[in-house]
Amino acid sequence: MLNPPGSFSEDELRALLANSWQVQVAGLQYVPVGFGSHHWSVRDTAGRSWFVNVDELAAFPLATDDPLRSLRNALSVPRALVDHGHRITPAPERTVDGGLLAELGSTVSTVSTGSTGSTGSTGSASPAGSAASPGFAVSLHPLLDGESFEWQPWDQADPALAAEALAVVTELHAVPETAWGTAEVETFAIPKRAALEALLSGQALDPSLGPFARNASKLIAWQAPTLSALLAHYDCVAEAARAEPDGFVLTHGEPHLGNFMRVGGRLLLIDWDSALIGPPERDLWNFGLGDPRLRELYQLRWDLAETAVDLARFAVPHTGAANERATWNALVDTLAALETTAARI
Repeated sequence: MLNPPGSFSEDELRALLANSWQVQVAGLQYVPVGFGSHHWSVRDTAGRSWFVNVDELAAFPLATDDPLRSLRNALSVPRALVDHGHRITPAPERTVDGGLLAELGSTVSTVSTGSTGSTGSTGSASPAGSAASPGFAVSLHPLLDGESFEWQPWDQADPALAAEALAVVTELHAVPETAWGTAEVETFAIPKRAALEALLSGQALDPSLGPFARNASKLIAWQAPTLSALLAHYDCVAEAARAEPDGFVLTHGEPHLGNFMRVGGRLLLIDWDSALIGPPERDLWNFGLGDPRLRELYQLRWDLAETAVDLARFAVPHTGAANERATWNALVDTLAALETTAARI
């Protein structure tokens, strides 16, 4: 992310690192990289360097009724891979009680979509109270000294690098179940879908939520026929895929170039918060490989999920800061891509 969450306390993070990992912080700096998790670099009083991931649980990218549990299960994957000798990833550090995460704080959200009044007209929502929601999940990783990469499609990347990355993914898919950790199984559900469908049905975001709420509502309303048709198409293909679990393997979920690092001459997969047991195409579609039907399913799911998750950021109180501006641009671009997909399907 480009800026830290507004409700976050670095003093509380320092205390959490000391209590959960016995890391006494000497220096703490926000690192504006990636988009999804927040990151800090840490130097401790013993001179060691660390990389801290902080995930906003309300924005967790998988469809789940318990984001903390699902994130913990996802992070069990790289830990299990390393513990079983698979050299394709670094692993998160265990807490003093043997866990992989520590929870920090909580947030408060308000009702964010409108409802149809007694006259039958559709209005914007007004806050109808507040509810506590999960705060942040923190994980700690050794700071790697290596080469990072910017995201780009694999068909535009260096062919030798793409082949090397595909070999890492292929090795991952061959890992035996004993090294899967407690990974959850793909359900093919689209995260934040309910909020998206509420707007597709004619509801609107409360403009008082922030500067992007009104325009997000208008954009979704304009694209409603296309989005509704694509969701229906996705459901049909997903139902068929759900009925064929025999070929499921351990998958990363987002093996794009930005989620690889070269460390000590070896290419490693990082950022495992989307890890699941699922069809190989969950990873292979990125490389243009696998069953064409499942490739289409996952490419469509990516864009539908990005739309729903980006929209969810405007369905809660927000500002016009860098994260929100980047999210708005991503939403516009993704909807344009979905128009192209709809014309092809």
